[in-house]
Amino acid sequence: MEIHQKFDLKEYNTFGVAATAAHFVHIYNETDLRSALNYASRFNLSVLILGMGSNLLFTRDFNGLVIQIAWRGIEWSEDFDRVTVSCGENWHDLVIQCLNKGLHGIENLALIPGNVGAAPIQNIGAYGVELSEFIYEVKALDKRTGEITKFDNKRCEFTYRGSFFKGEGGEHFVVTEITLQLTRTWKPNINYEALRKALTSEKPSPQQVFDTVCNIRQSKLPDPGKLGNAGSFFKNPVLSNEKLTSLQEIFANIPVFDTGKSNFVKVPAAWLVEKAGWKGRRRGNAAVSTNHALVLVNPGKASGQDILALAQDISSSVQEKFGITLEPEVRLI
Repeated sequence: MEIHQKFDLKEYNTFGVAATAAHFVHIYNETDLRSALNYASRFNLSVLILGMGSNLLFTRDFNGLVIQIAWRGIEWSEDFDRVTVSCGENWHDLVIQCLNKGLHGIENLALIPGNVGAAPIQNIGAYGVELSEFIYEVKALDKRTGEITKFDNKRCEFTYRGSFFKGEGGEHFVVTEITLQLTRTWKPNINYEALRKALTSEKPSPQQVFDTVCNIRQSKLPDPGKLGNAGSFFKNPVLSNEKLTSLQEIFANIPVFDTGKSNFVKVPAAWLVEKAGWKGRRRGNAAVSTNHALVLVNPGKASGQDILALAQDISSSVQEKFGITLEPEVRLI
């Protein structure tokens, strides 16, 4: 295990912004992780766990230890339709492998960037499906003791784009492995309107759902390799029915999604941002995508502070126009 000093992080975040880590290490197994955490403890360093850097924005240099997860491995439990995956595996590659093995459920989550270890932390979701529906177990290393703890689905405390590991658990635990409970019985989830409209069949196959999701995402979301971004920057806000009713008096066509809770609805943040006039606009070196109002982009020379300032201006506009506070989905460092 090699610890690097003053390490350039530009290639380790999909926004492609310049930032430096005072200390940096790649870890490939449990032993490496314990050693890295011991190093941080010995020198009293703050720690940042980094996967592909696809859901964060560096707004400054990081003065502690960045631990980059490169821990790979997949185990298939054919008898129980489960798959156990190490934290450093690529999420989209896992979706493809499950599809090829006839294990269904996560097709709607295709092309979500990032590593497997970040998926339960964020409770990734797209096109009517959330990862929490398929988590059987999460294993995480306790930074305080160095021991591995198992979390069943309930203990993960999943919420919309959140979990125990994103809240208080994130201070003490590092996700090392997840186990998904999938199924060989195909039942497509096509409740999401944009997905349903894009499908050419009323009874689509798993491959058709996968392909359609990929096509939709590629048409709306820029390739980070060509245009720096981290996908959707803001969460879709959840509103009370009372708040929705007051908004509908002014904005009769405001779109809503069901939350599964009787007194609350979800409003697309992209709609709010677009109606506030930000789609396709530029602020200094940072910009909003012309194809998707939720995607903030780095056209080439933006700093993390440039992108943060743009996000703050957008939030202020939405708050002023709708009285709604947007929360970042992207982690700010």
